[in-house]
Amino acid sequence: MDSDQAIRVEYKGDPDFEILVKPDEALDYRQGKMDNFEKVLFVREVFNDARAAEKASANEIEDEFGTKRIVEAAKKLFKDGRMALTTEQKNQLRKEKKKQVVSKISKKAMNPQTNSPHPPERIENAMEESGVHIDPMKPIDSQMQDTVDAIKSKLPITMEKKEIAVKIPNKYAGKCYSKMKNIATVKDEEWGDEAFMAKVTIPAGMIDKLETELNSVCHGDLDIKDI
Repeated sequence: MDSDQAIRVEYKGDPDFEILVKPDEALDYRQGKMDNFEKVLFVREVFNDARAAEKASANEIEDEFGTKRIVEAAKKLFKDGRMALTTEQKNQLRKEKKKQVVSKISKKAMNPQTNSPHPPERIENAMEESGVHIDPMKPIDSQMQDTVDAIKSKLPITMEKKEIAVKIPNKYAGKCYSKMKNIATVKDEEWGDEAFMAKVTIPAGMIDKLETELNSVCHGDLDIKDI
């Protein structure tokens, strides 16, 4: 790879620091698709100014990152620094994150008029009509509520959470408890002689999924009520 294909990761400190990384490997590492950080580095150096080839001193690196080891310092810099993605990378990452935002909203939000989830296609159309911009560098969860707020003018939607009571015969309780913990937050639970009872908090759009999951074990021998 030629040096002009490497991209900089900038870290604001006193002084500032930079590293040079390989574009594709850096994006894969940031997305959790690879775990060998050394393969991300274009060159095993930490700079104050990469364009001028001005290397940071060992003391500067240790003062800022708590280590003189270049790879360890570069890894911390990469984690907290700002990476300048290529235009192609930004577009691809934005497309992937948009799909993930749509999927999560479809699963966790609901139509308050019908108490049922919106299909992904309806959410994506509302995002297009509302001009929602997905930031490729921001975590998905931090963009969900802003997206929901933006599309409220196009369709009725809420991220409201509900508290429900669940009662399950003991013979099914073990398997159901595991499924329930994957979908909802268990607030109170009681193991009785004949049945397991719990109060759980769950995104309103996930109630149908919870009931379906539990019924796959209980075969209808289940009691769920809104509190």
